[in-house]
Amino acid sequence: MNKSTMHIIWKLLIASLLVGLALDFFNISPTDLIHDIPETMGKIYEVILAALEWGGKYILLGAIIVVPVWVFMNLGRLKDQFKRKD
Repeated sequence: MNKSTMHIIWKLLIASLLVGLALDFFNISPTDLIHDIPETMGKIYEVILAALEWGGKYILLGAIIVVPVWVFMNLGRLKDQFKRKD
């Protein structure tokens, strides 16, 4: 086999490993995936929504502090940009 073929095989192995780990995280077995695809998609959808719900409140909580601090720290630069436009 040449380097290109080995490179493709290596990429496929890594991609398969990552997808397998993701499916295992969602508690999806290969038989579940084959036998009941709509239910599997529902499980994935529920986990994604739960993750967004969990992470969303922390993002908003952190943004209450981070965004005003960022604006305050960049106020001088933003003021200079507005002056140049005039």
